[in-house]
Amino acid sequence: MNTQRNIIEFPIDLVYLWVDGNDAAWQAKRQTYMTGAQTKSTSADATSEARWRNNDELLFSLRSVEMYAPWVNHIYIVTDNQRPVWLVPDHPKVTIVDHAEIFPPEAIPTFNSEAIEACVYKIKGLSEHFLFANDDTLFAKRVEPTDFFLPDGRPIVRFMHFSRRKAHRKGHYHHMLYRMQNLAKEQTGRLIALAPHHYIDAYRKSIYAHCVEQLYAEEWHQTILRRFREEGDMHRSFVAYWMVATGNAVKRRVGRYNRVTGLMGYVKAILNDRYANDSRVVSAHLPDYEKVMRKYNPLMICANDNEFTTSEDCKRMHAFLQARYPAQSSFEKR
Repeated sequence: MNTQRNIIEFPIDLVYLWVDGNDAAWQAKRQTYMTGAQTKSTSADATSEARWRNNDELLFSLRSVEMYAPWVNHIYIVTDNQRPVWLVPDHPKVTIVDHAEIFPPEAIPTFNSEAIEACVYKIKGLSEHFLFANDDTLFAKRVEPTDFFLPDGRPIVRFMHFSRRKAHRKGHYHHMLYRMQNLAKEQTGRLIALAPHHYIDAYRKSIYAHCVEQLYAEEWHQTILRRFREEGDMHRSFVAYWMVATGNAVKRRVGRYNRVTGLMGYVKAILNDRYANDSRVVSAHLPDYEKVMRKYNPLMICANDNEFTTSEDCKRMHAFLQARYPAQSSFEKR
């Protein structure tokens, strides 16, 4: 456990992006805008059902907050005129934020997560220091504020290996990271040739606002206006690259052994094939989720699905999350 937990005294809020893609009314609205010119130049995976599928991940993620990060100050759930049916009305620690509260009127409805990310810093009441999460990211062990921020307020940004040479052979996401790295270098003179690890991110609101409003403002604005993902979108990874390149954040390299300490710790990890890292993607198509947890012992996980995920995979993932987070949280109706 981090012995410096009491050093950080500033509040830290948590922002989720969430959509109930199973809602028929929302599906009809999305279909209206998916037809015709609105999707001509979107990336290949921009309209995959996996982007919006609801498998109760948010419910389990909030349970993980109560279990492992009870110090979180306030939780904001950003969504499109929806509300989880299980969520306690008027819970003092949770605020539902409709897209209309942070988007210009001409940009809604939106189905573009990159556009939504560009607007999260506009949430009314959001603390200067905040965490950002997709609804499929969860805490897997006890975490402390100092796992995300230094006592001086600088965020800790987690990165992983990224091959710039191979980026253009891959899809939209890799192309986008390559471009964000180049844009950050253009602004700072420093190239951060790494990929953000898929986890719960730490930011400062004032820096986020500076990046969106002062650096490539027109490109951010055009991203906000696009209802679906497109090549050329800005992405919040630019903020991470800019923060690290300018010294406004510190980087942490995530790998199999990044939480292993001491020579004997490494030896045991290698011999026993048991690692310890900050975060791990638990893909829904894998045959044994618990094996991943035992092997990597992560602080955080992403319960990830994609266009190849089957209904049986979703059922297995739901059962896995229920077993990992069995107790109802105070956020749920009794």
